[in-house]
Amino acid sequence: MTKAMNITDTPLLDRIERLYTCILSDMSEAISDMRLFLGQDIQSINGDHGTKMAGFAFPARVRRTNEYVEIDKLLEMVDAVPPNSVVVVEGDEGLECALWGGLMSAAAQRRAARGAVTNGLVRDVEQIARLGFPVFGTGRTALDIRGRAQMVEYGRPVQIRGVPIRPGDVVFGDANGVLVVPVERIETLLARAEQGAQDESSTQADLLHGETARAVFGRYGRF
Repeated sequence: MTKAMNITDTPLLDRIERLYTCILSDMSEAISDMRLFLGQDIQSINGDHGTKMAGFAFPARVRRTNEYVEIDKLLEMVDAVPPNSVVVVEGDEGLECALWGGLMSAAAQRRAARGAVTNGLVRDVEQIARLGFPVFGTGRTALDIRGRAQMVEYGRPVQIRGVPIRPGDVVFGDANGVLVVPVERIETLLARAEQGAQDESSTQADLLHGETARAVFGRYGRF
């Protein structure tokens, strides 16, 4: 059962955004074998290496269709996006149409969402860039969803690349990709990651001052 999502917990999300996905991934692997990383091909659509995104998962599911289906369910989902969320759109593999776009970004941004991620394609990339709304996906396309796929549900758990994603889980994306942390584990993992980030910062500083890699690894255990 997912811990209740506190959509006002922006301090927690701000703490996460001060970190980076690599350190959270490392700390998670040190304490558990749970997979968090969604895969190396899910990257920031804008290509901005400074983009960061942290929020509570609001999952939705898209399935392939050969029939023309109007987008009523998609519109319903967009109008239900909660504040401080990251919309997670899980679609059938290999879809050639966009699962996220510019107008969806505008609507989600107006509802105080913090970003979107999909295991599929994204369109309206220039429009999204002008909004400054973080979006992560596998690539870009001009193709519309109509006649190719349809949104079938939202607000229920999904799974991407073997990573379970429940409403309220924590989604974090940066230049290295996107990971999802079960909300009940985030406080423990975050405390370890913050300490790990401090150790990495000290390691880097000592390396830049000319100390050997072996010496700083022995001191901080980070490399």
